[in-house]
Amino acid sequence: MKFRAHVISVSLALAFAANAYAITPAYEFTGSSMASDPNPYSLGFEFSLSGTTSIYALAYFNDGTASDHQVGLWDTAGHLLASTTVHSSDTLNGHFNYAAITTLTLSAGNYVIGGTYLGGAAPAPINLTGVTSAAGYSWVRDLQLSGTGLSFPTQNIGNYGQNGIAVVNFSVTAVPEPETYAMLIAGLALSGVVLRRRKSQA
Repeated sequence: MKFRAHVISVSLALAFAANAYAITPAYEFTGSSMASDPNPYSLGFEFSLSGTTSIYALAYFNDGTASDHQVGLWDTAGHLLASTTVHSSDTLNGHFNYAAITTLTLSAGNYVIGGTYLGGAAPAPINLTGVTSAAGYSWVRDLQLSGTGLSFPTQNIGNYGQNGIAVVNFSVTAVPEPETYAMLIAGLALSGVVLRRRKSQA
């Protein structure tokens, strides 16, 4: 029981540390125009990575509609590598809501990300300004596929400016926030105190 209590307290500290990560968007922007279309699409883009990259969250533009959107990530041959449903209540960072996925490590190369644009009056950012990108990430081209539900977008579409139609995004690195270290240290310190007290009582 003494050993079990010690292990549990350490495990809790590690659990807090594992779940408190800063979001590092593949890209962000400060301004844009807005477009809309009455029809539903799978909207996204092809992108390239210059080196091995870990992806742990997929994201959809916070369009103010309180709608859920499916987001998927594929290789360029159309093999689905990861997908999730992004809710309007998911973590908001910048212009996007982020939903965690099981960490996916990708080698250097080209990939495709897409999400379900529901149509109607839902806005989609285009002609982005003030774009910043994560190291190793480059946008290649916009892609779409007409229809409901999440599909691999294969049709190249027009020129909508830097980083194209910005309805989907992803987080590329798991960088612990400063408070993560504080929680971990506090948890380990508490574990040490508990263990010492139990040893002294034995």
